[in-house]
Amino acid sequence: MIPLVPTDISISTELVKYIEKENLSISSFANRAGINSGTLSRFINGQQQLSVSGLDLITKAMNLEEGYFYTAYANESSLNWRRLGPFIMRCAELGKLECISHTVDMMVDVQAYAPQLFDSAEVLYHKGNLAAALIIYKKVAEGEKYRHSERLGWCQYRIFTCSLNSDQENNLNCIIQFEAYVQRLPEAVQLEALEALTNTLLSLQKWDKAKHYAREMGRISRFLYTVHNHKISKSKKKNVTPKKPLFGYILYSDLILGSIAAEKSNYNEALFYVSCYENQSWIVESDAVSEGIKKKFTNWAKGNRYLYQLMNGNFQVIDEYIEYISSLENEILRALFRIVHAAIVYHWNIDKYLEQYESVIREYYEQGCVVGDYNQQIINDRFANFLAEIGEYYINQGNIHKGTRFILDSLNVSYKINNTANIVKCCSTIEYIRHEIDPLDLLRYSQLMKEVHNRNEKKVDENCLHS
Repeated sequence: MIPLVPTDISISTELVKYIEKENLSISSFANRAGINSGTLSRFINGQQQLSVSGLDLITKAMNLEEGYFYTAYANESSLNWRRLGPFIMRCAELGKLECISHTVDMMVDVQAYAPQLFDSAEVLYHKGNLAAALIIYKKVAEGEKYRHSERLGWCQYRIFTCSLNSDQENNLNCIIQFEAYVQRLPEAVQLEALEALTNTLLSLQKWDKAKHYAREMGRISRFLYTVHNHKISKSKKKNVTPKKPLFGYILYSDLILGSIAAEKSNYNEALFYVSCYENQSWIVESDAVSEGIKKKFTNWAKGNRYLYQLMNGNFQVIDEYIEYISSLENEILRALFRIVHAAIVYHWNIDKYLEQYESVIREYYEQGCVVGDYNQQIINDRFANFLAEIGEYYINQGNIHKGTRFILDSLNVSYKINNTANIVKCCSTIEYIRHEIDPLDLLRYSQLMKEVHNRNEKKVDENCLHS
């Protein structure tokens, strides 16, 4: 760990003290450090500021840890991008986030620096240094908040994607903060943003808002696809290309709209959307990448047609559906999500299917399904609800012990991802059958609820500290 340096320290004063202590001349120290002696002399006399590379050379020659003088450097530096730009990037390398924050604070009020700061954040973002990039994005966005700028839209988009995690409450707040800025992005980037918003809303089960953004994604992608394929010149401004082919966003919009219709039990509508992404005759592209995308949607259409028929009460297709879905890697679990729900609605007996795949369910649970990636959050959230529904299914079948075990597993996952609605649902179920529950299961329930209580108290304390 780099030692803390007093904020009022003077780098030149500390350097002079060191040179005198070591009985060195400026020339001999400069030679040791690998820096020009004239540059060093002018720095000591206050006639010239050091570059960050020069500062690093001096720090190393004084046998101090990397970044030792960075806080002082940020305090002493005048506004000069040639020095501060590289300094910000070097701070990011060393994890000196407070120095980045302080430096950007000095610069952000000067509008001329906004493009350069944003570009630095973009470099850090694409390098994967999200913590450093996020600091800059937030400060540039604050400086641009009264400007109807594209850059502000980009900053808010990056803040949104960098801030998503496995906490549902956090993700909802991220959506609320970002959604007003979507239209400030270039249309091609709006598609990426709308896809991210839609996926996050699906994980939160906000079906109506997800439907709104999925439709908007479809509208924009269809318009851009028409413009692109009819060579219509929309403007002289350089076009921004989306991450994937435009037709992919059209198909994905229909896929999501079908999924949302199914979530609302509108299975005839869901089957209509299946036919939309199943019909790909209008797609012009035929390269290898495009063919791969089309094949994926064709497969999804086949599986979802079985699924929506099943969810519509057609039990006869269950074996065909399971046979088809079992041939696809990592799809059986998601298929079981829906099968269990249908079994509860239509009072089917699916014991043999649950027994067949219980090891898959148990493996996913025991390996720890909770990760930070926000796309995975969709599966984690569904998995928590899935476990609760298996519990409900077994309880309805009269198998209280097995049902309770799955309810408690669901409660555990829900606690980890902060799925408050499912926590309440699980607790209500447990309290309803408490008199029939095994003492060991009640003990586990008590321990889980203690963890939930402790975390809620911690959150209250943190909120008090920040208020």
